[in-house]
Amino acid sequence: CMTSTSDVKELVPELFTCPEVLLNTNNFPLGHTQEGHCISNVRLPPWAKGSAHEFIRIQRLALESEYVSRNLNHWIDLIFGYKQRGPEAEASNNIFHYLSYEGAIDMDKITDEVERQAAESHIQNFGQTPTQLIVKDPHPSKYNSKERRKK
Repeated sequence: CMTSTSDVKELVPELFTCPEVLLNTNNFPLGHTQEGHCISNVRLPPWAKGSAHEFIRIQRLALESEYVSRNLNHWIDLIFGYKQRGPEAEASNNIFHYLSYEGAIDMDKITDEVERQAAESHIQNFGQTPTQLIVKDPHPSKYNSKERRKK
């Protein structure tokens, strides 16, 4: 479980669509590990069988799975919903640095230039949470295919 407010990991869409992002096809010199191994292509998990295409195919299957469809609403609650701020966010370990929240400070009211630059730099380097779209209630779960056919 991640509890650090500075350790945020979110997969970019390319990791579900573009095997090329995992390959150093231009053979750029990316350096060496501390053990002296050359860094080139992304090291894939064993289930990908050494294939970036297989990795992407399995990632897509997982993303489009029934499990994800039934649970995506929980992610929506954390990112855009009622668990983004306040007691529900705290209970879900979903709290970030105050500058990451939209509207947390009014940049026009910061008169100290050093303080303003520090705030701007923090936001530029660490980003901001998206606008909170759903304030009160949980986002509904998507029906699974069997439930849809029944309706």
